[in-house]
Amino acid sequence: MTELAARGVPGRRVLGVVVTYHPEPGKLLPLLDALAAQVESLVLIDNTPGVGGAAEILEPLARAMPGLRLQSMGENIGIAAAQNVGIRIALDEGFDYVLLSDQDSLPGEHMVSALLGCCEQLQTKVRVGCICPEYFDRTTGQSFPFQVQRLGKWFYGSAPGAEAKPWIEIITTISSGTLLPRAALQIVGPMREDFFIDHVDTEWCHRARALGFRNFGTSQARLTHELGDAPFRVWYFGWRGHSEYSPTRLYYRFRNFLLLVRLPHVPWRWTMRAGWYWLGNAYAHCLFARHSRANLRAIALGLWDGLRRRSGKLQRSL
Repeated sequence: MTELAARGVPGRRVLGVVVTYHPEPGKLLPLLDALAAQVESLVLIDNTPGVGGAAEILEPLARAMPGLRLQSMGENIGIAAAQNVGIRIALDEGFDYVLLSDQDSLPGEHMVSALLGCCEQLQTKVRVGCICPEYFDRTTGQSFPFQVQRLGKWFYGSAPGAEAKPWIEIITTISSGTLLPRAALQIVGPMREDFFIDHVDTEWCHRARALGFRNFGTSQARLTHELGDAPFRVWYFGWRGHSEYSPTRLYYRFRNFLLLVRLPHVPWRWTMRAGWYWLGNAYAHCLFARHSRANLRAIALGLWDGLRRRSGKLQRSL
């Protein structure tokens, strides 16, 4: 296994923060190997409940990897709270950047150095909130476009990776593979823990933009990521590929969307365009996915709880 890149570049210290939940060794080990060669230090925050299970994988791994720190929470505290554990470590120990990662991601070679290079060039001109790589969905095999606001367009649109050379300004992004400068974290603040999971990254990106920071994506860095659990086909004026999510994830995604769009720093034009996207997600999961009835119940409950402003961890089974 690769040793952590202790050599680093002065003034560019990066703490990698990986959040796990019932991790699979076949996916986690390649991720840690890849990140270990690219960051100065790694901390792994494990949300797997109870003892055993994940500990049998992670504790020997932490002993074998010099510089890898393991924080076992003993319960699922949510991705936002887990990320905040790592962010607090980074700020307390003087790291210049935080690199967030989910357990089912795989960074490309030199991803972190490419993100750093772009970020440092941009910081000479603007206040950078975050910068993300180009994403490739392992589930569908498709490239995930950047979310951008086109000049003269009323609603946001998508930009392929070819337009992000060397970078492109974006509105929001997913957290995995995203690099966040210390200065942005100190002003924008931590992730919103009452969201628990889903739209945590979206909310932070909007908050950063409202405070005068700008977010970017670059195709000079690449990350493979699992968006959803499995692919399925949806009819929308022709058959299209779509990523399937579990009923539990659909609950959080729809509940938190209603919580998100009520926040004062979320633009209403973004809300209108994103609402159409989530309407399409409901259509796809309720009519074409494998567990359509369970999905319908989960979405309905999520919308109901969102209307009632309920947040935090779901306390019932779906």
